[in-house]
Amino acid sequence: MFLRRRRAAGGWTYEELAELADDGVSRQTLQRAAAGGMNVPSWPVVANFIRATSPLRENDIELERATKKGKELWRKARYEQRQRTMPRRPEPPVLALVRSEADLAAVLVELYERSGAPSMRTMERRAGGLGILPHSTAHRIVTRKTLPYTLAQFEAFLNACDVPMQRRYPWYSMWARVNGVSVSALYDELAKLWADTPAKSSMTKAA
Repeated sequence: MFLRRRRAAGGWTYEELAELADDGVSRQTLQRAAAGGMNVPSWPVVANFIRATSPLRENDIELERATKKGKELWRKARYEQRQRTMPRRPEPPVLALVRSEADLAAVLVELYERSGAPSMRTMERRAGGLGILPHSTAHRIVTRKTLPYTLAQFEAFLNACDVPMQRRYPWYSMWARVNGVSVSALYDELAKLWADTPAKSSMTKAA
């Protein structure tokens, strides 16, 4: 519905959108993406559709807002699609009630699913650099075979799942609680972790 409304608002044909889209996305692919149904298109296809239906395309506030809204809707649809096809999982606890490694594993899997279940290679790339969160380690985390035991690796997992910085403190507190790390020690570790990132360092001071 979101994509169909955008196309209708601009009066574009799918042939015109295919010409505007990046990466050689075909008319048929764009048409299937807008059709909805049980099959959720990939995020690159949705992002291309949004970009093609944005009048200015460059430095466009509307494009930024539409991309953010589109990603929220896409993640929700992707999550619902995967829940229909995967074995049912117990409901994970809320972050404030996480106390054990089992709880931590459950909320990390839920976070991964709600972030759109990106590929392991995508997670490795988003994590911030080669070796910070290898794709094999990411796979072991989302299949509950291991946990991010260092704060740096936990931070990399949050990066890989696109958790906004302003929403991370409950996650840090949860990680510290499960690992027996005091609040002061947590902030010390965060300060060291963010030492080379001024924006993040200022957030640590504010906290």
